Amino acid sequence: MTGKDPARSKRLTFELWSPRIHGATTPRDRVVVLVDAARAHLPDDDPMWAALDEQLGKYLKEKGFGS
Repeated sequence: MTGKDPARSKRLTFELWSPRIHGATTPRDRVVVLVDAARAHLPDDDPMWAALDEQLGKYLKEKGFGS
């Protein structure tokens, strides 16, 4: 059994997610798909999660969410 081909794996992942990302008709829908893709492919300790938490939390607080 041969090893995995990282280029092929990356291409297949792109082919799987690309129609969903590009098929999203609104920015909100696109964000939902991108977050789903991130959840599927990034580990829980990826620094992107902390950055997203901070930025989204700050934005929502400015909009009066949770106040």
